[in-house]
Amino acid sequence: MRIGSLFSGIAGLDSGLCDALGGEVAWFCESDPYCQRFLSQRFGVEVHADVSKLRGRDVQGVDLLCGGFPCQDISLAGKNAGIDGARSGLWREYARIIGELRPPFVVIENVSALLSRGLLRVLGDLHGLGYAAEWAVIEALAVGAYHLRARLFIVAYRDVEGA
Repeated sequence: MRIGSLFSGIAGLDSGLCDALGGEVAWFCESDPYCQRFLSQRFGVEVHADVSKLRGRDVQGVDLLCGGFPCQDISLAGKNAGIDGARSGLWREYARIIGELRPPFVVIENVSALLSRGLLRVLGDLHGLGYAAEWAVIEALAVGAYHLRARLFIVAYRDVEGA
């Protein structure tokens, strides 16, 4: 399984997906210079720096696209700008790239506050692109971490009837 990664950080989500699915990351998109160097050295694949300039034609097609778009405007600890805020508004770029690449599967990760601060927009955009989706909140404690951090995971897949 070929995986494309947006908002990659140091590839925590990507690495977990690779381990679980037996896949490999084909390319990353990450704006932080330190993370870019880490990803390039660790994985030896393309690392794109700006999600707003990334185009589907610029990258290999993938079986799964994953990433956690910025949560600062959605988080309860943030300034409450919501999904249209300067940072969390990058969801629009994520959705655009989904539409350009049309991968069979998409995994989106974010803070649990997205449930009330943007989930309907994300699901609506996915539906408009021909994807059905399922989601769940998973607490870090549930997977062995010693903190309460709750994360929302959305798994989207091309809707056979709507594709």
